[in-house]
Amino acid sequence: MNSVQHSINEVNFKTKPIKSSGTKYAIPKVVFEKLKLNTQFKLYHLEDDFNVPCCCAFFLVDGEWVKKDLGVLKQQTGADLLIGIQTSDKFMATNNVIDGIVCCEIEQAHRIVHQLQAMLSVHGSYIAMDLNDVISLFDECPYTQYAESKLYLSDDLTKQNKQEVDEFIDKLPIRNVKNLLLYAHSIESTSLEQFSEIVKTVERKVDDSDMFLYGMALTNTLDYAYISVMYPIEPAQS
Repeated sequence: MNSVQHSINEVNFKTKPIKSSGTKYAIPKVVFEKLKLNTQFKLYHLEDDFNVPCCCAFFLVDGEWVKKDLGVLKQQTGADLLIGIQTSDKFMATNNVIDGIVCCEIEQAHRIVHQLQAMLSVHGSYIAMDLNDVISLFDECPYTQYAESKLYLSDDLTKQNKQEVDEFIDKLPIRNVKNLLLYAHSIESTSLEQFSEIVKTVERKVDDSDMFLYGMALTNTLDYAYISVMYPIEPAQS
């Protein structure tokens, strides 16, 4: 399995992914701020200002979007990716405008946008992905399912959560898949060793995954810790 653990060190995101041997702290401040500006993820609604730029634009499939609106949204924001968030049975096909669909609960929509951005090194992730990895994920898996599970907060996170993580992963149909994205969100300074154990737990549950992406971030956006996965699904057309 391939694990992606590197920082962004190129402004040209259209090139092949480049693994960095340095850290975000080695990047000059002016370049660092530009990278942050150029790697914004945002959830848009029809009434929003599409001239607010981002590199990855999201929209709710349940909204009153039409193809023309979505084309304008992608063009005006300058987004490299346009991702629909599906929270009901309403189906929307991917095409030359829509790059991917994520299925989830409505209360999880903003969390998905936040965590994908947080997994980029310039936005504070402990273990980070490159923007190219996000692009590649949706290139390979245009339809994905999101699932999450809360974690206990303790000094021994791994021991307290081992059974819960095992049961959570066991319930997911992620055998023999091409792509899997794992994210861990903590509100405490969880050690990398503890997170590594969670990654190993998931690795033992997945067979022949040729692209296993993962990241971990520490933020104050929620009052609890959790892990989440995004995995490929076949689109259920309604």
